[in-house]
Amino acid sequence: MKKKVRRLFIYDQKVVRRPLQYDWLTEWAIVRRWAQVNYNIGLSDLEMLLFLHGNRLFTKTDFDEYKNFMTWDSQRFNRLLKEGWISEWRQKTYNHGQMYEVSFKAKKMITSIYKKLDGREPIPTSKRRNKVFQEKAPFHQKTLAIAIVDFNRRIKERKQRPSPEL
Repeated sequence: MKKKVRRLFIYDQKVVRRPLQYDWLTEWAIVRRWAQVNYNIGLSDLEMLLFLHGNRLFTKTDFDEYKNFMTWDSQRFNRLLKEGWISEWRQKTYNHGQMYEVSFKAKKMITSIYKKLDGREPIPTSKRRNKVFQEKAPFHQKTLAIAIVDFNRRIKERKQRPSPEL
């Protein structure tokens, strides 16, 4: 029985690839974990706020519809309302239903997340502005700190050397 010989072919062709137009989700894990730690918010709550931010105004029914796709938490609406992530936009009257909006606090957080994903601002690395860099941070936050430094380096390189547009 003969042995099969694997042949390698080497080509001298230059491979040219176009730069990606949108690559926000490549850094999503780092930015998401940063937001969860610094804003003390869970992943499901963060996803809910991102969904509600796009809807502008919503009712409790709208909230409940999207809640069905997430992990079960019967107190999520009341907790987000109590913690100030959502606020009441209009009170219930006899001919109008009660409406809510994402609060100013949540809008600032979401805007900050989008700016970081878009590369317009780096993640802060000071101990005062980022809980991840504090000395008493647990191990998983210290590993996140290493990823944040690398993330900021890549953003800085991208700003200094913008990709050529084809």
